[in-house]
Amino acid sequence: MRILEKKFSGYFCTYYRQLCLHALHFMGNPEEAEDVVQETFMSLWDKKEQIETIQSVKSYLYTAVRNNCLTRIRDAKPTTSLDILPDEQFAEEDQMKRAEMEARIWKMIDELPERRREIFLMAKRDGISYKEIAEQTGLSVKTVENHVFRAMQSLRNKDFNAYLFFFA
Repeated sequence: MRILEKKFSGYFCTYYRQLCLHALHFMGNPEEAEDVVQETFMSLWDKKEQIETIQSVKSYLYTAVRNNCLTRIRDAKPTTSLDILPDEQFAEEDQMKRAEMEARIWKMIDELPERRREIFLMAKRDGISYKEIAEQTGLSVKTVENHVFRAMQSLRNKDFNAYLFFFA
């Protein structure tokens, strides 16, 4: 019996962290991922006499963790029912989030240097081509491209989520 305990302990030490990362891929929550892995090891412990018959314990554990994650996801009861909240509340929340994000974006745009901001808005807000902007401003097309690129780079560096929200 002592040999089985040592083998089991070795499997636990070797694979626990890797399996938690594997489970996290499915579960999206570290605590739930750990729960699944612990349950999988408990199940293996219950079958400890059969460990010798398993060809690849590593493959067995990865498959068991995946299956346990999928079962847990399938059987999960929603913690908050989406039916409880009216659709209008979701729409209001989405509108509020969007308004907050747009406010942050406009604040970042306002912080751009004046010429860069002007060219950026002509290109992105007004939809004017770089060639037309160059003609209107007396700059080269390459300079216009550079201003737009640097403006976008600045926005991305300040708040990547806002940048993705607005420009994706």
